[in-house]
Amino acid sequence: MAASRFAAIACVVACAAGCSVKVHQVPVDSARLVPASVTVRMACDRRLQSVIDARDSTDRAGGLGVHLFLFEDVPGVVRRQFALAGLDAQGSGPAVDIRILQFYLAQNAMTKVPVAVYEVSVDGAAPFIVRSQKASMNWNGTEDEAYGAYALALSDATAQVVSRLNAGCPKRAG
Repeated sequence: MAASRFAAIACVVACAAGCSVKVHQVPVDSARLVPASVTVRMACDRRLQSVIDARDSTDRAGGLGVHLFLFEDVPGVVRRQFALAGLDAQGSGPAVDIRILQFYLAQNAMTKVPVAVYEVSVDGAAPFIVRSQKASMNWNGTEDEAYGAYALALSDATAQVVSRLNAGCPKRAG
């Protein structure tokens, strides 16, 4: 009886050890997140005053498959996205402050969902929230697939913010 219990416990331990998956920690190369094209550009002067990472965990941003993505500088990545759209610290005009509330990649067996949530305020006015959550098929769970998903979320969130800021631009006479 004791031998069969020992065999059963050994079997369970062996099965559990065989089911473990090694997670591959991936330090993110931010150059791979640059969008192929910028869909929306600033229509008037604004100045990017601050980009603050307000997430609980500022280095981890979810994963895909066996890949856990580690971001060294999410605010820097976000700043570069906005600079491509014409919003940077050298600009003039009203100050824009951005707080990164969420930035991660979630998955299930069929889909991957990159999420970027920003709180944006202009010249200290009441903030507004933008959320990018562009779900797509999870094909192979590769690093390239994850980079594409992160780039899509960044690009979409940036376009939403710029469109919203452009709506507040002074109308030009013409």
